[in-house]
Amino acid sequence: MDAIRENLSRAFQAGRPAQGYVIVGPVRGEGRELAEWIGAQLLGDSPTLAEHANPDMPWFEPEKVSRVISVNMMRERILPVAQQSALAGGWKVIVIVSADRLRQEAANAFLKTLEEPPPKTLFLLLTDAPGELLPTIISRCQVVNAGGTRKLDEPWRTQVLDLLAGIDKKSVLLDAARAETLCAILDEMADRAEKEVRAEAKANTAVEEDADTLKALIGAKAKAWRNDLLLTLEQWMRDLVCLRATNGAETPLTFPERRDALLRRAQAHPLAKLNENLTMLETLAIQLDRNIPPAQILPYWMDRFYL
Repeated sequence: MDAIRENLSRAFQAGRPAQGYVIVGPVRGEGRELAEWIGAQLLGDSPTLAEHANPDMPWFEPEKVSRVISVNMMRERILPVAQQSALAGGWKVIVIVSADRLRQEAANAFLKTLEEPPPKTLFLLLTDAPGELLPTIISRCQVVNAGGTRKLDEPWRTQVLDLLAGIDKKSVLLDAARAETLCAILDEMADRAEKEVRAEAKANTAVEEDADTLKALIGAKAKAWRNDLLLTLEQWMRDLVCLRATNGAETPLTFPERRDALLRRAQAHPLAKLNENLTMLETLAIQLDRNIPPAQILPYWMDRFYL
């Protein structure tokens, strides 16, 4: 983080910041902290920045009910504010929280302003799911990794880690049972996503009656949780690689509380095989994005992963 801030400081001091930064990191944690720090560099430190009450650094978040940034919100709230000059006569910093929630129409409406922002106007797009941002948005910004990681919600996180830590041998039957457990978790995520979105939509008749919007919101919430599950698998795999590569030496791990189980599994496979996990996981993620039912593909991959 220090190196990132040093590079940004040099750009700000030279008067040559990018027109926009995609800040990747937890939007309630490191991502938000970096955005607040950037605001302090350009606007000067003040209590109003920390309180998100400075008119020259407005913060915009997804609408409360639909949890999306709609084209109306973009045209009626964000863009008009962006076109206004800074009250203090200096920089204006526009922060869009959870920018991955930009609907396509909103993103398209935003593109022209992002390409040619008003003088001394900087956009900060906070996201912990950069893969959900349109490539056209990403290409017009500088991507900055704020650090920190998303975590799979409980009780799913503990369930997945218990499953992984309990692996002690390869078996087609056992791998099928483990795949079934993961499928059950994914089904539970989908059910909870539908319940939560429909409960939120009851406060907004327009959303509740728009079947396409409801379907999109349910799918987006379920997909975010599914991606967190895949991230947990990836972090486990990277811990295995790290331990195998260092022959079990003390090294920072994502799951230090599971070190004994990780070390036992790392020692059971060659390093090359453990590295294969990451490539295979990418293929699994692509197949899930193509809406191939998890029950059709997870048994295949659990049999091939080196866990």
